[in-house]
Amino acid sequence: MRKIMCLVLTVICLLALAGCGGGTKNAEAPVQKQAAEKVLRVGIDADYPPFGYYQEVNKTFLGFDVELIQGVARKMGYAKVNFVDLEFNNLLPSLQDGQVDAVISCMTITDERRKIVDFTEPYLISSNVVIGSVDTKATNLDAMKDKRIAAEVGSVHANQAKQYSQNVITCSSAEEALKLVMDKKADFAIVDNHTAGFFITNFYNGKLTVMAELPGDKDKGIGIAVAKGNKELADRLNEGLREYMQTASYLQMKKTYFGKPNA
Repeated sequence: MRKIMCLVLTVICLLALAGCGGGTKNAEAPVQKQAAEKVLRVGIDADYPPFGYYQEVNKTFLGFDVELIQGVARKMGYAKVNFVDLEFNNLLPSLQDGQVDAVISCMTITDERRKIVDFTEPYLISSNVVIGSVDTKATNLDAMKDKRIAAEVGSVHANQAKQYSQNVITCSSAEEALKLVMDKKADFAIVDNHTAGFFITNFYNGKLTVMAELPGDKDKGIGIAVAKGNKELADRLNEGLREYMQTASYLQMKKTYFGKPNA
């Protein structure tokens, strides 16, 4: 399935890249001569389509979050973005130890995370959903009680799953969580609604379905994280976000990855 997924992702990103440009591990095309040495180091979990993933063939990072931070960096005057691929659970520690300047990886802004890092304004409003087999007779969240629930380790999804069951299966990615449901090794999975839509549309149509939306964090949104107290960078990122999100390139990119605007 991974080969098929890579093909689908390549097609999607070719459409997006037509207007936005791709990214590599070490460089983005220079935008200003006077900013030739300015580099923004960004942590990302490159195993979370459609937000971020790594294309081994071209040695390139692709995805909505990748395109977004590159566009924002250009507005900020950076010459390139260096991506550091990390497991999701290690992203915030990478800010604390100075390994990266910022983190972008479909990260929900939560009060718990705000204790150790700062966030920009939300760049996307999302929600978390429960995924089950199309054969399930479940009609509400109570159906998850004491069931096997798959969720990505370190994510808000894992914490949400524990509210319904003690039998939580932590996974390395949303893709793995959904596959466990497909293989009948988990009864349900909790993932971001945009990610769920991508996988169901491209790989699990007629096999998996969105059972319900989880309450609680939809209004907080998804943001870019910076080290605690780094107000200067957060303010500059916010300014870059506001400028880039008003461009035609951004609007086309968002439509390419997510379809018609719903947030």
